[in-house]
Amino acid sequence: MSTQIDPRRRFAVDDEDAFHAARDALLEDYRRALDEERGADPFAAEVLLDYKWAYGDGRICDWRRRDLEELLLDHFPRKVALDRDDLLSVVPSIKDFLAFLDRRGLLSGDRLSELRAVLDEIGAEFVAAMDDPANFGPAKSMAAAMHANGVALDDPDAVGRWIAEFNARPLGERASLIGGPDVEFEAYPAVELPPEGELVEAARASRVLAQLASFTEFVGAGRKLTQRGNLTLADARAVVERLGASEEMDPTFGSRTFATRSAAELPTLALVFRWARAAGFVKVRHGRVSATRRGVALGARPLDDWRSAFEGFVRRQAVGARYGGSDSRPFWSEILDELLEALPAALYVADRIALATLHDEAWRVTVGRFVVDDPLPIADALRKGMAADIDRRIVRNLIDLGAVTREDDAIALTPLGVWATNRMLRDQGEHAPVIGEHVAANATDLLVACAEMPMEDADREIARWIAARPSTAAAELAAAVRTGVLPMFAIHALGLVGPAAVHEIRSLVTDDRAGTFARLWLVEQGHDDPSSLPPEVLVTALVEALGAEADASGPLVAVARLQSLGPDDEQIALLQQLAHVDHPRASELLEVVGRVHPSKAVAKAARTALFKRRARLH
Repeated sequence: MSTQIDPRRRFAVDDEDAFHAARDALLEDYRRALDEERGADPFAAEVLLDYKWAYGDGRICDWRRRDLEELLLDHFPRKVALDRDDLLSVVPSIKDFLAFLDRRGLLSGDRLSELRAVLDEIGAEFVAAMDDPANFGPAKSMAAAMHANGVALDDPDAVGRWIAEFNARPLGERASLIGGPDVEFEAYPAVELPPEGELVEAARASRVLAQLASFTEFVGAGRKLTQRGNLTLADARAVVERLGASEEMDPTFGSRTFATRSAAELPTLALVFRWARAAGFVKVRHGRVSATRRGVALGARPLDDWRSAFEGFVRRQAVGARYGGSDSRPFWSEILDELLEALPAALYVADRIALATLHDEAWRVTVGRFVVDDPLPIADALRKGMAADIDRRIVRNLIDLGAVTREDDAIALTPLGVWATNRMLRDQGEHAPVIGEHVAANATDLLVACAEMPMEDADREIARWIAARPSTAAAELAAAVRTGVLPMFAIHALGLVGPAAVHEIRSLVTDDRAGTFARLWLVEQGHDDPSSLPPEVLVTALVEALGAEADASGPLVAVARLQSLGPDDEQIALLQQLAHVDHPRASELLEVVGRVHPSKAVAKAARTALFKRRARLH
């Protein structure tokens, strides 16, 4: 009896009972369909479904490329702890479960063939990400630390003792033990920035920067402040019109006029004052506010001025109290401070974030940190109030600054916001590459830098480098190939030059290090007939490619790359040829595959080929 489920249904976060019922029924149906000889396991399927409900869009049968990339390259590395023996089984298990959904007529989104191709493409990257402690979330880092210390994770007493000892350690030792913030490393995506002239014009067009400049100019050499640190009413009256603020002094409602008693009652002025201080444009000394040296020079370097305003706001000093003249702050203000500080980097990675996601995440952190035991209507009102604060105090100000745009209830960084966030991340020591920053490098340094990037980013960087030297790029890259640095990747880079690459690559056919890859490239690009390629060249290329993968990322990643080449029978056919190939690394690769490949048939074929190879060599 197959599972009855509407594949179009979206399970919301509040639909916990309905989701678990659907998930459990689906998994039970899948267990009955499993072929035990294949070794399929429902564990990966369960993680798949839980992720789509708790972190995705709730459509548990709808799968697309971006879903699989986020699941395998972000969620699994951060949240899921696996034995190394099980790691290579994850991608095949997910393939199997998606095929099961497709057979049941439940799979929607991208076609099964497209999803399988994505899994083949990112399989090796997934294994590398799972093996990198820099990707671990706090819980997984702690579990890894316990495992490294010989603690059995299924022994509650042992785990409890370890945690008690961990909590007794100094904070610095704890962070070091589990890979805390001081030792974490996160690689940010490469970004492409517009020309500096466009960024300067965008900075000059910033409404907030114009207000800050106007306020700073008004303050000039100094203005007296009240005992509470506000501008006098006379100065407030003079400057508020210059700021283009919507509020007015002494507002009239009907027949009544309400006298403004303090400059703190003027929200825009209060914000601009705080913001100008946070950006370093004005200073307060001895009861007076005056322009700083940076403030006096405002306008001379618009891009630097704008960045100072951006970082001043993100440093939380500019948010201050709630509007309305009160110095009090709601109990969730520290959560908003933290959200503001983390938001630019989050947008830098995610491109767009729905406002509802910001609201939900901020409230989740709030109820996790504070006791919110008010009746439901009051708690709901508090949640709405917090959401309004996020939109008004953070999002609106970033939009007015020109750092963020809002569309369809989601926000994204502007090019100016991307530029400033990139500079801020790099100043913090983060790896945040910019496409085109290696344009002046020599060919070898370019290849080494690009080898650390995702292939799409690397290709864009190489294309920029080639465009800067169109007449010499091919020869320079060919010379780099002959040095033996990353020969396979170097041939790929050389191929991006265009027609001029063909002559240079032909000259590399006899090169000891790169000859195999040069021959393969010429055939793949249609410049030579496939029949001209000896069969042993293909096998040699396979050994070279897997060996390079093992050197760069480890043996598990090399085996994952082998898995991506095709189904088990095709992998077995390739391994059988390694028994006869004349290459010093063939035995090493066969040993690794025979030891760690999750498929019993493929592992056995590798061990058999290794036995034949050793018998032939001895």
